[in-house]
Amino acid sequence: MRGGQVLGSSDKEGGYPKEFAVEPGDLLATLYHSLGIDPQSEIHDPLNRPHPISRGRVLERVF
Repeated sequence: MRGGQVLGSSDKEGGYPKEFAVEPGDLLATLYHSLGIDPQSEIHDPLNRPHPISRGRVLERVF
């Protein structure tokens, strides 16, 4: 990831995203991707039910 980036913009009060809204899950998926972990991977609980490690999308614009 490249540091020192600003992605998107907000409204004039800075309260809401105007473009390129990002969710916390997107940041987690991007972090996993940068570490070489597939963000679509699943883990299984003791009852063998699958749970995704991330529900977000990889933010390709940060690379």
